Amino acid sequence: MGLSVAISGGIIMFGIIYLMFSLGGLTDKIMSVSDSSIQRTDLENKLVKTSIIINSISATPLTPNVSFVIENNNIEKLWEFEKFNVFITYTDTIGSAVHTDELTYVNTCPAVTGQWCMSTFGNDVIDPKILNYGETVTIDSVVNNAIKLSTNLTVIISTQNGVVATKTIVTA
Repeated sequence: MGLSVAISGGIIMFGIIYLMFSLGGLTDKIMSVSDSSIQRTDLENKLVKTSIIINSISATPLTPNVSFVIENNNIEKLWEFEKFNVFITYTDTIGSAVHTDELTYVNTCPAVTGQWCMSTFGNDVIDPKILNYGETVTIDSVVNNAIKLSTNLTVIISTQNGVVATKTIVTA
């Protein structure tokens, strides 16, 4: 009888220890899933609070220069401009080919071919060089070719968290 109690106690102890080690790995996985859920919720929260609009676009006739004004019209502050994406679709003056250029951010103006920069912040009273709610910024850009008159020019800009604004004009 004493031997059977000792053997059953050993089996139960082995089971408890095995269960503890098994749950240790499970706990790590639960924490990992919880962390990803928190990150996803944070991103969704930022997406809901981020909104930009393109107020105006101007293209200098028969040159590659394009300027446009964006406005932050929601509460998320925008400052990671190097993570923004800018695409401009236009018709060139040579052969009337349609081009879509992805431009690279530079932090000093003037921009050169294939680049965009922030030339003027408007209403920038809260945080200098950070785009807060209601503030605007003028973006100067230079596409790869001269832009043809009386054709569509489309500017697409996306923020660091993927919120997109688009506007199309007819060049004049």
